[in-house]
Amino acid sequence: MITLLIATLCIVAVFTGIIIYYSSNTVLIKTNPNQVFGFKTSIELTGLPIIVFYQNNKKYNFLLDTGSNVSYINKSSNLQRSEVLSTDSFLSASGEETFCEIARIILCHEDKEYNYDVRVADLNEAFRNIKESYGVTLSGIIGCDFMEKYKYCLDFKEMVAYIRKWYI
Repeated sequence: MITLLIATLCIVAVFTGIIIYYSSNTVLIKTNPNQVFGFKTSIELTGLPIIVFYQNNKKYNFLLDTGSNVSYINKSSNLQRSEVLSTDSFLSASGEETFCEIARIILCHEDKEYNYDVRVADLNEAFRNIKESYGVTLSGIIGCDFMEKYKYCLDFKEMVAYIRKWYI
């Protein structure tokens, strides 16, 4: 019985050692530079993490908002989008239920194309306040759904969002 206990403890110790070894030797590889969103300049200029996307060679500013579960575009923006896929509702900043459409958009950053669903809502008042306070014109909000779909990780030390890849 004691031999079995000692053997079990040895096996546990070996596996624990292996786990600790591989945990300490795991390397984080940042992705292709074209799949990195830098927001250092926007933080320095406005205090807000702004990411620039392009559609048909036009520039659109999006607020990177980790507090938002979903992504939005302003209904009055010039962004091209698909027909309405469905509808949804959300609570506005004032606590009122607001209805919105869900549509698909295609945005580009460097040479990467992002094709995903967004909520289309009237964000004019909120974006006007941001324009007045911070001097930046927004077209939309990038929420956690985008970051999860494309596997982006935020690095606030380097002030970038990048696709995370782990190698042992």
